[in-house]
Amino acid sequence: MFTWNARTGYLDTIAERSGLEIVGYVLSPVVWLWDRCAGWWDSYLALVDVAAENARLRAELEQSRASALLASEDRAELQRLRDLLGLEALRERPAFAARVIAKRFGPQAVLKTFTVNKGFLNGATAGTPVVTRTGVVGRVLRASPHTATVLMLTDPGFRLAVISNESRTPGIITGSAERRLEVAYVAQNARIAPGEMLITSGADGSFPKGIPVGVVTQVMPGNEILFLQVHARPLVDMDRLEEVLLLKEKSDAPPLLPPESTPG
Repeated sequence: MFTWNARTGYLDTIAERSGLEIVGYVLSPVVWLWDRCAGWWDSYLALVDVAAENARLRAELEQSRASALLASEDRAELQRLRDLLGLEALRERPAFAARVIAKRFGPQAVLKTFTVNKGFLNGATAGTPVVTRTGVVGRVLRASPHTATVLMLTDPGFRLAVISNESRTPGIITGSAERRLEVAYVAQNARIAPGEMLITSGADGSFPKGIPVGVVTQVMPGNEILFLQVHARPLVDMDRLEEVLLLKEKSDAPPLLPPESTPG
């Protein structure tokens, strides 16, 4: 057999092929497993990279949203300040803007007030009129060097001389516990009617004439013979105040807005 195998090589061929086949059977699962592990590892690394990229993109998106929100808030604040600068009263009186930094009103509050970030060093003295683009807000109640407390128009202790825009009916407006306004000392024969605008009359010497205050909502005969019972609603939403204007006393200083030119 040895001689025959030496002459023909048949047994060597069978052994070679059998050994190669066995090696194939042994190595194929190993290679398959290696390929799978390598694929899984590559996939894992790819997923890690994707997760990291997603996290980075999410962070950039959140930052972009925050920047857009801040920009939107800045634009809104700029628009509110521009609206404040459009008040006609600023053509007669110097004024300065203040930011609302605290509020105190409601059932537990003794007074309906809020605090602004300007004090008597800025000109916010007791009695200083406080307004917005919509109308009257209140007046300064007390002040420190850099902050001041403002008594709201809707507080029962607030008093302001007004006049109706159409019938020119005078009265004294006061606040109430129900967040509405009452107009006192309106004569029984007055022609005031619901829907009329109430504006400052300028009679008290603090507020300039013509600033909107409220709208008449109800007119009824009063308990007294001489006066009507008149209710109104304020034009300013006291719950959403963010910036206000404080009107200074008349002085040699020029007003915030120049007077309108009249045709010659």
